[in-house]
Amino acid sequence: MGCLKTQSLEQRTRTFDLGETAEVPRQDDNHSPRDHQARDREQPDTQGIEPVPEERERMEEPSQESGGPERPVETERVGRQEPRKSQIKWPPSNADKAWEQLDEDLEGILESVLAGSVERKIEAMAEMVYSVGLERFGEKPSGGGRKRSEQPNRRERERRQIRKDLKALSNRWKRAEQSEKEALSKLREDLRTRLNSLSKAERTRKKRKERERRRAAFISNPFRFTKRMLGTKTSGKLTCSVEEVEDYLRITHGDSNRETEIGDLEELQDPQPPTQEMDCSEIKLAEVRAIIRKARAGSAPGPSGTTYQVYKKCPKLTIRLWKLIRVLWRKRKVPNSWKRAEGVFCPKQENAESIGQFRTISLLSVEGKVFFAIIARRLLNYMMRNHYINTSIQKGGVPGFSGCLEHTSMLTQMLEEARAGKKDLAIVWLDLENAYGSVPHQLIKTALAKYHIPEQARRVITQYLDGLQIRLTVNGMTTSWQNLERGIVTGCTISVILFVAAMNLLIEPSTRQSRGPKTRSGVRQPPIRAFMDDLTLSTESVLGARHMLRSLDRAATWARMRFKAKKCRKLVLRKGKLCDMLQLEIQGEKIPSVSDQPVKSLGKKFDKTLADVQNVKEFRKQAGEGLRKIEESNLPGKYKLWCYQYGLLPRLTWPMTMYNIPLTTMEQVDKKISKYIRKWLGVPPGLTSVGLYSTTAKLQLPLTSALEEYKVAKVRAQATLDNSKDAIVREAGIKLRSGRKWSVAEAAESARSRLRHKDIVGVVAQGRLGLGAGTTAGQRWKDAAPIVRRKMLQGEIRRQEEEKRRAQAVSQGVQGAWVKWEQARERKVTWKELWSWEPLRTQFLLKSVYDLLPTPANLKRWGKESEEKCVLCGKRGTLSHLLTGCAVALGQGRYRWRHDRVLRVLAAALEEKRVQMSGRKQRRLRFVEFVKEGGKGKRRGKSAIDEGLGILASAGDWDLRVDLDRKLTFPEEITTTNQRPDIVILSAKTRQVVIMELTVPWEDRMEEAFERKAEKYNELKQSCIEKGWKTWYYPIEVGCRGFVGQSTWRGLGAVGIKGRKRKVVTKNLAEAAEAASRWLWMKSKEHTWKI
Repeated sequence: MGCLKTQSLEQRTRTFDLGETAEVPRQDDNHSPRDHQARDREQPDTQGIEPVPEERERMEEPSQESGGPERPVETERVGRQEPRKSQIKWPPSNADKAWEQLDEDLEGILESVLAGSVERKIEAMAEMVYSVGLERFGEKPSGGGRKRSEQPNRRERERRQIRKDLKALSNRWKRAEQSEKEALSKLREDLRTRLNSLSKAERTRKKRKERERRRAAFISNPFRFTKRMLGTKTSGKLTCSVEEVEDYLRITHGDSNRETEIGDLEELQDPQPPTQEMDCSEIKLAEVRAIIRKARAGSAPGPSGTTYQVYKKCPKLTIRLWKLIRVLWRKRKVPNSWKRAEGVFCPKQENAESIGQFRTISLLSVEGKVFFAIIARRLLNYMMRNHYINTSIQKGGVPGFSGCLEHTSMLTQMLEEARAGKKDLAIVWLDLENAYGSVPHQLIKTALAKYHIPEQARRVITQYLDGLQIRLTVNGMTTSWQNLERGIVTGCTISVILFVAAMNLLIEPSTRQSRGPKTRSGVRQPPIRAFMDDLTLSTESVLGARHMLRSLDRAATWARMRFKAKKCRKLVLRKGKLCDMLQLEIQGEKIPSVSDQPVKSLGKKFDKTLADVQNVKEFRKQAGEGLRKIEESNLPGKYKLWCYQYGLLPRLTWPMTMYNIPLTTMEQVDKKISKYIRKWLGVPPGLTSVGLYSTTAKLQLPLTSALEEYKVAKVRAQATLDNSKDAIVREAGIKLRSGRKWSVAEAAESARSRLRHKDIVGVVAQGRLGLGAGTTAGQRWKDAAPIVRRKMLQGEIRRQEEEKRRAQAVSQGVQGAWVKWEQARERKVTWKELWSWEPLRTQFLLKSVYDLLPTPANLKRWGKESEEKCVLCGKRGTLSHLLTGCAVALGQGRYRWRHDRVLRVLAAALEEKRVQMSGRKQRRLRFVEFVKEGGKGKRRGKSAIDEGLGILASAGDWDLRVDLDRKLTFPEEITTTNQRPDIVILSAKTRQVVIMELTVPWEDRMEEAFERKAEKYNELKQSCIEKGWKTWYYPIEVGCRGFVGQSTWRGLGAVGIKGRKRKVVTKNLAEAAEAASRWLWMKSKEHTWKI
């Protein structure tokens, strides 16, 4: 073993000299789970990362392997000189080649250099990954830095000089004679005018710069910009010194009774032995991959400097990590580097200064988080299978339960029933003081022992808890490593289940002190509810609440924890009315009443009104404030729309779910939101809301109605409660309230009825599809799982809302004219398109589709003009007339110009396909074969479908001719005619010809245009057939406002343009028609036409 140690040490020393495993002496830029940044100055590299030989020997003491108590050196002062690692600028996730090369290189390097104990190997691996990544990809820029002071510009220097001159003139005017004062006053007036002009120009410049800055900040990271704009404002700088912070950490996380066993609590009953043992088998590769796959790729790195993204993109590195942690689990060891956490202080409010106004965010090594996440998952499964966690009481940290929703809905239901039935009820909200940071490790160890956790898992967890250390960054300086003698690290993956197990010991004795209330449905509720450390007592009498509080008092004292009475609240009802006369205490302190100050628990606020009147007011205020902040953000309208859709609307969803908001109130909020959306889109206030939110209209915007989200959120919450895994919640008969106009329960039942009816009806044929064609299999209600049923209910509610919008559109003669566009295909506007479009384009598209452009006919209808005549021809100037029906515009060639622009796009797509097919082997046309009952159809490959079903794939000598600039002459070798179709594609070898005729009509008249053009060229088609040519004729319609006809879609597919390419071509055709019509509209009042 000595030789092995020497070889390992030599290898590590040699690698360190090559710069491959040496820790770069820079400070880490990002130490938070998301975007919080902490910067530190670069420390001198006199302190290396390798421990001294004596310290290394202590790390390898047998006590670690045996799981004995292991405490690091008390508050190592050398820790302050250890630099934090800077973040690496890892390649983006889609850079597959870079990640693949990194994985290959790391595998080769690690295979040759790793040696020694497993702890040394895994630490060396992390160092190697970091060093190679830093050398290859470089350091991630901090993005901050000290802001350079700007020098005053020319305008500011002139303003300063003018102010000096004005001051001098004022003094001179006071001393001047009467004959001079008039001239001095005139000079002073000129200077003031110049100063005002300069000030206005400077304010304009600053506003422009601010708009540019905010726009750049939004584009660089829209989610972060929106979060900072709409989220809670936090700011401040910690005024404490590093020494004061270290003293605070010693007081907060120090425990003089750490080594003293916690003893037994008489009221605490020992849990029954497990019926199913915990899984202590070898860690499997599938478990490691599952943890890494679920983790956020953007999580900030810990002390190792490596992120989850590295393991997500490097499968070979993941396998090596699995092999190492498998050995660690087998030997019951935890590397020292996994026991250290980096942390930063983040303000909890605005202008924070004292240490109590900050919270800490801690980061641990990714490798350790993966290891402990696997143990945590096994431990949770063990606790759940043996029913050690009562999910009716504790819903925090337990997957599969909507804990906040179920607890708050149950409390709301009990309050409403007590008020309506004039019953007695006592509710107490309890708050543990610094619960996560003060839970004793002895309590966790006691919980592990009482719940019969296997020795192997207990030894690993105990070894981990006994070595925890943390250091924090304060104003650019880093504290020394501080021992975490009590409390848990919030970023640790195993801390949640450990905390839940410890809290179970506090809660369990109190559950036998009193009974919970009984609901109207006859279900007895538990007397206490918990979500992690948030405890809520609910009893039928004050006496029962006092018994439970005494039990919790004894349990908390036994566990060496304290309740913060000033943050606790009580609510007592006597015969359905609020009573503040009865007092309740916890650990010798009186508990305030909700009459004195409301309490917010699990996302819902409770006050003395026992209703949601004040909450509804705050909801309306939140919506109004959010809209105001977005409006004042100095962003273009298209970016404001995004801020609403992905910033404000999600923030309104939670209060819409939790509070009893009447439908009338929600309709008013929705109208206000729609008003702002129209303003940001630049459309008139009269635009129907159908055009904003419809999902089946011909023009669909990527926006969602707040009213629709309100109904969906309510039904989703109702379905969650009705199908809860907790039988007590499921059978309690909770009914969410939403006013008198609309009932959540009735809406949910109606949606279920419609889904059951669909199961009975089955699959129906749609359009011209035959039996069995297209998508015939869908999710059936009777076979769906609970989570799928909840999604189906939400979809059905959305369909019902869309049906209402559709019915509203049918009743609108002008703005609902699109319902008659039967031959036009839908057009969905994406966020990418909306961001890239200029406001003029967006406004024209919306106004033209819903006939809101200021045409002569509309101006007269709105009372703005007395006549409605077209400027060019004198007829009624509707939008249809201006874009497609004006005889003067037709004679001037305006419509022909638009037609040719669209035709060029179509011809370019066909030419590209023709070139692609030229010279290829001739393929015969293939048709869909009918399959008899019991028979099997022949399977065709993708290439056969793409080429065999297209006309252009049947020959290789196609010749494309296009009627641009009126130069097309129909090929005489086919037939003689004076007709000039827009496109002729012919193959002389196979004697085939494809004829296409393009029309750019008004969308209402697409079908009419199709029939007219089909009749016009029918004789030409028959003449070609009589001459022995195989002939296809396809009328092509592209609406003048940018909506492609179904005939265009079929024609492109017939010639072989399919799949994604067909979507691109139709999009280009639509954009060409729309752009040309927009230009025609802008020139509609000019008598002359020149291009």
